[in-house]
Order: sequence, then C-alpha cells, then structure tokens
Amino acid sequence: MKKKIILLIIAVLTLTGCTNLTNMSIDEVVDVMLESDTNLSNNVFEGYEYYIPKGLKLLEKDEYNASLKDEYNNTYYFYIDVVSYYNKEEADYKVNKKAYFSKELNYNKKKGYLEITKIEDTDRYFIEYMYNYGKIEAFVKENEIKSAIINMSSILKSLEFNRTVLESLIGNNVLNYKEDTYDVMKPKGSTATKDTYLEYEEKYGIYEGYGDKNTSEDRIEIEEN
Repeated sequence: MKKKIILLIIAVLTLTGCTNLTNMSIDEVVDVMLESDTNLSNNVFEGYEYYIPKGLKLLEKDEYNASLKDEYNNTYYFYIDVVSYYNKEEADYKVNKKAYFSKELNYNKKKGYLEITKIEDTDRYFIEYMYNYGKIEAFVKENEIKSAIINMSSILKSLEFNRTVLESLIGNNVLNYKEDTYDVMKPKGSTATKDTYLEYEEKYGIYEGYGDKNTSEDRIEIEEN
C-alpha cells in the first residue's frame, strides 16, 4: 500500500511540479525522493559518476570530495566513500533522539542515514545526509532544509560506481584510503556546535565567484538534461 501511495505522489508531482515537495514533512520528502531510483548522470569521474540537479553549481572537487552551491548560497560538502563500497560495508546508524530530525535510510538496497541538528545560538541547522556510499553536509536555515534535502537526495541516489576502475585505483591502498574517509562518514551532529559552524564559515567564507584553482568545466552551471 505504501508503495502505491508513493507512486501516486510521484505522478502528481510530475504534473504539478517539484515545488510541492516543500509542503510535505521531511520524512515524506525523503520517502518520495528515495523510493524512486534514477539512472541520471551528468558528472563522470574516475571510478564513479553522479547527477547534479539544476540550480546547483559545482565549485571545486578533488579525488573523492566536492563542494557545491545552491540557490540560497549554501555550500554542500560532498564526500564519496569508495572504500566502503569497495569492501561492501554497510552503514551502521543509531537514531539520535536528541536531533531535530534523525532517520535510518534503506531504499532500493541502498542504505544510510539523515540527521539534522540545530546549531545553538544561530539560525542554522546542520544537515548530515549519508546514503549510497556518499555523504553531503551543509549548514542551512530552517526554511531551506527541505530544498537542501531534495538536492542532496538527487545527488546521492544517482551515485554509481565502476568497480573495475576502483580496483585499479585503490588496490593495495585500501587501508590508507579508509583512514581518510571513516571519520567523515560517521554522524557528528551530537557534537556540532556554534564553533563548528563558525569554523566552516571561516574556512569557506561567503561565496564570491570562482577562484583560479577551478577548471573551466567546474565553472559551468549544471543544467538539467
């Protein structure tokens, strides 16, 4: 029955537009976004590929990390856990009852979690969205949470890996890669504070355009296919 309801909602959204998603609860938004799988892709890299929806800009990327900007000028920090994918390790998450929102995710044989924490003494909420061997973090205002979740869901559920390529890239260096990614993928919401937010703000500041280190490809605003 639940699946029929989800499919009906998706059909309605196709006719009325995705803006209606923001009128739903966070739980409903997650269900609608993740119940439907996707094969969309507009960014292909060595060993993996994913889809960036319209309205987001790819600011910078290195081997398995990237940063993006949304329409509200929020920065998304995107981490890809190729080691857990390589080793076929599944996410282990315990719901945080003290969080603003906390949910273990399991859709289409893909697992993860979504945890949202209110940052004390600020108007910001810390989103940690880990799913399908990728994680996106962002600090957003309360009225921007659902929009961010829609964007993050589109990216994470589209993440596809090329195991053959990753085997040649990682190979015997699995342990070295694991040291770099393990802590990043774990939830830190319960320890997120105003200082955490200020550290991000000091490190990344306010977006004022692309720097010299970004390639011409990165400077293109991603358009929907």
